[in-house]
Amino acid sequence: MKRFPYGSNDLYIGTRSAGEPAEPDPQQEAQTMDRGLAHRYNHLPAKKLPWALVAGSLLLLSLFCVACRRASHTVAVIPRTCGTALWEPLHAGAAEVGRSIGLDLYWNGPMRDDDTQTQISLIEKSVDRGVAGVIVSPIQTLPLRSPIRKVLDQGVPVVVIDTELGIPTGPKLSYVLNDERIGGQIAARRVGLILQGKGNIAIVGIRPELKSNTLRERSFESTLREFPGIHVVARRLGLSSVPQEQHSAEGLLTGSQSLDAVVALSLAATRGTYYALAEFDKVRAIKLVGFDQDLLPPIRDGGIDSVVVQNTFEIGRVAMNLMDREIKGRSGSEASVVPVLLTRDNLDSAEIRQIENMSWWPPQ
Repeated sequence: MKRFPYGSNDLYIGTRSAGEPAEPDPQQEAQTMDRGLAHRYNHLPAKKLPWALVAGSLLLLSLFCVACRRASHTVAVIPRTCGTALWEPLHAGAAEVGRSIGLDLYWNGPMRDDDTQTQISLIEKSVDRGVAGVIVSPIQTLPLRSPIRKVLDQGVPVVVIDTELGIPTGPKLSYVLNDERIGGQIAARRVGLILQGKGNIAIVGIRPELKSNTLRERSFESTLREFPGIHVVARRLGLSSVPQEQHSAEGLLTGSQSLDAVVALSLAATRGTYYALAEFDKVRAIKLVGFDQDLLPPIRDGGIDSVVVQNTFEIGRVAMNLMDREIKGRSGSEASVVPVLLTRDNLDSAEIRQIENMSWWPPQ
């Protein structure tokens, strides 16, 4: 007797003459081979694997993954950056609504508000982890368009805030926008008021790659026509950091054109221009009207005349409510939130305190 050479524990016995090795019977050898293979593959011959069963298993696995995603109660909220007076109120507003409707938040953003690739990576990783939905404020319009389409193709609800991507609203996509048209009007009329209808101004922080910023700039210049005595003598494109914006503003201040005011269309441009004015000791001589709250103390002491602030707290609340609707199968929609002019006179008002709310943690 000897063991079957293919690894089976079955034995076979052949007839042989004395002293001769046993010759295996071919039919018995084939039958034994089948039994050995069947034993190795859970008693199911490989050549007869039911591929319909394999396909069905894969389908069940995919349905299981979808069910896991639908069962998730966590929404990823990804701003342009974290830890600023502009974006932390968004966190607070979204968290307030999330607690009331049973949704948790995963809050994360790039360390810089020009780091588009990190923002895309955060979106992709959030979806891979199976979040119930994604709320995002795109750093740039075009680079975020394809990643958001991929998220939507996977059936994950998305709410885009602060700027449009050129993708229409649908069953899984909503927008919550700062009303840039009104914001531009507010800034232009503030400049008209503080300059009493005449003077030279510069516009800095123009960012064509961001649709919301473009709308803001167009609305400002259109409304400024109400004051024919005010002239725009310089325009500067937005740069990626506060030091770069400061350097650009210093170039304006040392140029040949005299300036009575500067309008800064972004958070970085507002901060950079203020630093330049302080460096050249011109915070009193040249008025600064900015956008997107960040530096609040200079407003109190007059270093910055005013800032058109986004009510990101309310934007966060609206975005979370729209996300809840999408998760429950309702179609997406578009909403807008009106900005507010922040000045020394209303800095301590109840309205501004609510807009600047950063209390995103649960009450004790």
